[in-house]
Amino acid sequence: MSTNPDHPPRTRPDRGQHPTSAAPGPLAGRGALVIGGGGGFGRAIAAALAADGAAVTIMGRTGATLRAAAATIAAAAPGALPVRVSVGDSALEQDVAAAVRVADETPLVAVVTTVGGGTFRPVLALDAETLEHDFRRNVTTALHAIRYGGQALAARGGGSIVCTSSSAGGHSFPFMPSYSVSKAALEALVRVAADELGHLAVRVNVVRPGIVATDGKNPGLLLADPELAAATVAEKPLSRVGRAEDVAAAVRFLCGPESSWVTGACLPVEGGAHLRRAPRLEKLARIVSGDEVVDAALAGRIP
Repeated sequence: MSTNPDHPPRTRPDRGQHPTSAAPGPLAGRGALVIGGGGGFGRAIAAALAADGAAVTIMGRTGATLRAAAATIAAAAPGALPVRVSVGDSALEQDVAAAVRVADETPLVAVVTTVGGGTFRPVLALDAETLEHDFRRNVTTALHAIRYGGQALAARGGGSIVCTSSSAGGHSFPFMPSYSVSKAALEALVRVAADELGHLAVRVNVVRPGIVATDGKNPGLLLADPELAAATVAEKPLSRVGRAEDVAAAVRFLCGPESSWVTGACLPVEGGAHLRRAPRLEKLARIVSGDEVVDAALAGRIP
């Protein structure tokens, strides 16, 4: 059965129940999965999808966190359908496959993955284990979402997959080499997947957020340091730090019928930071890895 928002459904037996949306919208009656839905990005994205009528499933490793996020999403999108929860590890393909099955109880039209992370460490201090760890967080998790999400969307007649990259995927971010490398690889994966899955009406795109304040209680090392925060904002033509809602709006666009002719695209959502240079993160590398490690690397020695 086609649930591509660009085409009306065709009659075919469904694999799940079709809840009726209390708030009609362009995604009414469609299923959406947000992997990493308990985090700041994930909650905002899920709320945006729910507000437009989608039956949203959020996936994460901790049930209590997901249930709290579901309550937050419900409060942000009054009248939306109840949010489903799927507890699992995005690095494990069987857990991602299970989450896709839960989300597809309402015909699935969108899969979003927000999972990722990086390590502050100079190139000469970067060991293979750390590089592989960050690659698994940023690329392998996305691969699972694309494989299992793509299969489900193809069976439903098409839909949208959206991955989350970073400004580091397109810039040189000194002292975060493993993060930059893995996000660049993620963007390459999205391009190839979009090319291969296009004939199935499955679109694959990526958003590239900059520095975003996703949680006021835990702003992160960079935003917690006034000097670094000011230096980062100075390199943004729009002169402010991002909000989770900024990213959510971009993802919602890529999930919906408005972007029906968009695939393989990378959408920067970072205040124009791609027009300038990346911040120098030496100070954070010193905090995380220590002065001795950074000093040795800058002197041309492997710590």
